[in-house]
Amino acid sequence: METLTEAPKKEWFRINKNVEYSTSFKFFRENQIYIIKSGTRHKFCSRLESKVFLEKICPYFTGDYPESDIFVMTMKIHNEILAGKHGKGKFVD
Repeated sequence: METLTEAPKKEWFRINKNVEYSTSFKFFRENQIYIIKSGTRHKFCSRLESKVFLEKICPYFTGDYPESDIFVMTMKIHNEILAGKHGKGKFVD
């Protein structure tokens, strides 16, 4: 008998019939999001749909965010997706 803690983890969050984001942050970061940089402007975009998740202007003199900041912003976007803030959806296998 399967208990709640033994239940398999859902692998994907389906926004619509053609778009499913991974529940794995590592997979999401490596395959489902990319960053466009133009001067000091950074756009965090979906590789799966025509969508800009976040657009920020870098406050640093170099115009580049440190990797730690990129990591935090990407994780925030991933959490927002899984919370349904970028489109209603459901967890699927």
